[in-house]
Amino acid sequence: MTGADAVRNALAWFEVNSGWAPPDEDTLAEWVADGVCRCPDECLVAPDNWCEHGLASWWLILDDAGPFRPR
Repeated sequence: MTGADAVRNALAWFEVNSGWAPPDEDTLAEWVADGVCRCPDECLVAPDNWCEHGLASWWLILDDAGPFRPR
């Protein structure tokens, strides 16, 4: 699997799961500074990785929309 595959999986997951919301910029920056990140299903992974369910981290998902630059 690649990061692009995991992002596509996450986008498909969004279509059938409600109640999700991306983290705010400060939360994402804090996670990345700690070397971790959540996935939409709350799994904890490295910022540039995906979970065992095949969903990309929020960092990968949001980076796909445009590069994320922590403050």
